[in-house]
Amino acid sequence: MDRATLHRQYQLDALADRITGKSSTEAEHTGGYAGAVVEARDGVLALYWKGAVSQNVKDVQKAAAAQGLKVTVRQSRYSAQELEGARRRLESAVKGKDTAAEPVAAWNSIAVLSDGSGLYISYNTPTSRTLSNGRSTVPPQRVTTVSAKDFATRAQALAGVPVQAAEGPEGADTFGRHDDSSPFWAGAELSTPGNAFCTTGFAGSHGGSDVVLTASHCGTSGTFTTGTGNVEGWAQSSNTGLDTTFIQVNGSSGNQYYDGAWNNPNGYHKHVASWDLNHDGDYVCTSGAMSGVKCNILVKYAGVDSNIGGITRHNVVQAMRTDTSTHASANGDSGGPVVTSSDGTYGNDMQARGLISGSWGQVVVCPTWGVGIAMETTCYEGVQFIGMSAIVNQLGFALHT
Repeated sequence: MDRATLHRQYQLDALADRITGKSSTEAEHTGGYAGAVVEARDGVLALYWKGAVSQNVKDVQKAAAAQGLKVTVRQSRYSAQELEGARRRLESAVKGKDTAAEPVAAWNSIAVLSDGSGLYISYNTPTSRTLSNGRSTVPPQRVTTVSAKDFATRAQALAGVPVQAAEGPEGADTFGRHDDSSPFWAGAELSTPGNAFCTTGFAGSHGGSDVVLTASHCGTSGTFTTGTGNVEGWAQSSNTGLDTTFIQVNGSSGNQYYDGAWNNPNGYHKHVASWDLNHDGDYVCTSGAMSGVKCNILVKYAGVDSNIGGITRHNVVQAMRTDTSTHASANGDSGGPVVTSSDGTYGNDMQARGLISGSWGQVVVCPTWGVGIAMETTCYEGVQFIGMSAIVNQLGFALHT
């Protein structure tokens, strides 16, 4: 992505922050706000709003014009708060049910549409029940044969708002920057207590201790080690709903992340300068230990509820590659950092956006030059990650910057 576009994204995200604030998450909003889409190439923030807009929005429109940008306001049928309530109603109505009795129990992802028109649901069918890693399947009680039209009709009756539905593969946990040491950084290979390969997330403080993050599906208790077997730390606490584990480190943790290729011999890294919310239309980069840095990944949905293996994860951001010669995530990247440029220059200072949680979309061929163990991993066209807002605002994490 060219620097001018990234700089406009930075400016537009900052304008969006002035409207929503940063004390909430991608899935939590109040008032008439329905959603926002960043159109960085055109310098436009498309804002969707139910009812009369606040004076603050009008002030932000003036500030945008002064920067040569534009904030458009389009009326929506529902507010984000109303649609979030509808999502919760639907999830509650089908929780614990078998698809033989309730086909909507086959859902694997529910997104609040940014234009405030309703919900978008992806669900498991017999043709999509094989997980992306090809080694496990979705249980039969979470698979349905109903058509997308019938699924949407039934889901709409439960949610009370319009629903768009489509069959799609359930995400897979993406369980490899090899010998990190204190101060520990994000993006390094992490060996879990169960001897699986994951990636370290951002560093900071939590509960009075220096920690690094990783995904909770990588482990919620026990000892984590580096790729060479040295003790990195111990699980301090976890939240499976936000797929986050805090690892109390054996030493200290630092404000850097590994940014280069998976096999970069010089430990190429960049500074984590800040964090921010994600918006539809943003471009981000992943930096897992298996894949190395992968950029030009476009956010499609923010603040999603995602059902992986029967466990619902909240405040998920779903993003898709725009460069078809590579991939967005691979097994081994779980827990790793998601970043974007903090000022649009893509220089040394980068902005934390989230924690890699799993795959999204279809399996793609792993480029032999693009992953650590091409013959032993699985690559995906998309990625799901937990937005930093929830980890900071709900779990009390203080990011090292």
